[in-house]
Amino acid sequence: MSAQRSQMSLRSYDGEERLHAHEHHQLVLSLHGRLEMRVGDTAGVVGEAGAALVAGGTPHAFRAEGDNRFLVLDMPRGGGWPDRVLAEAAASPFFALDDRLDSFARYLAAEMGEGALDAEAARHATALLAGAIGRRIAPVALPSPPILRAMALARARFAEPLAVAALARTAGMGASRFHERFRRETGVTPADYIADLRLDHAVALLRGGRMPIAEIALAAGFSDQSALTRCLRRRRGVTPAALRRLG
Repeated sequence: MSAQRSQMSLRSYDGEERLHAHEHHQLVLSLHGRLEMRVGDTAGVVGEAGAALVAGGTPHAFRAEGDNRFLVLDMPRGGGWPDRVLAEAAASPFFALDDRLDSFARYLAAEMGEGALDAEAARHATALLAGAIGRRIAPVALPSPPILRAMALARARFAEPLAVAALARTAGMGASRFHERFRRETGVTPADYIADLRLDHAVALLRGGRMPIAEIALAAGFSDQSALTRCLRRRRGVTPAALRRLG
């Protein structure tokens, strides 16, 4: 797998047991059949409406019998799974999918089976799937009051040239301590939190009207349209123009 890109694929397995490890993180979701697995020291089954998250570098064995089909998402280290999600997966790699996630996985599989999922749509779907799985595996607890104050300031002023140092002052902390505590309590860095606020606002404007993309970029706090495009492609796997077409 490329060291820089996530990959989504449909796979079937035979009855031969295999044991290996790889550097990338891997999410395995069941569409049909059962996959017996041992992830590290934990044994389990990826069966109906079930999944497993294998943290990069973890030895895992797997074997399937009969007809089977799985949706597999390979993601490079540093490619979207927060530390808290990986820590939870290391302790408990197997989990059930709720109806919405199971339906989403089956929709993606159907589109992929017809060859209809282009590279841009695949990147967007990967980001949505990874985010949804991460929130279900390890939901973030309510942050402490100092971090909540910083988050409130970010929500109020994300469209301005807001520096992380201003958030740290609001929280009453030095920059280094604030950065580490914010990341520990929210699962993201302060800069990533600001970027996501800006992107959420930009996405809403792109889907909700016909404002020029250059104006949307400025309204969301980006320096120009190119900065919005780069950030949206890197973090959400889609471009402003593509989001506008999707509506």
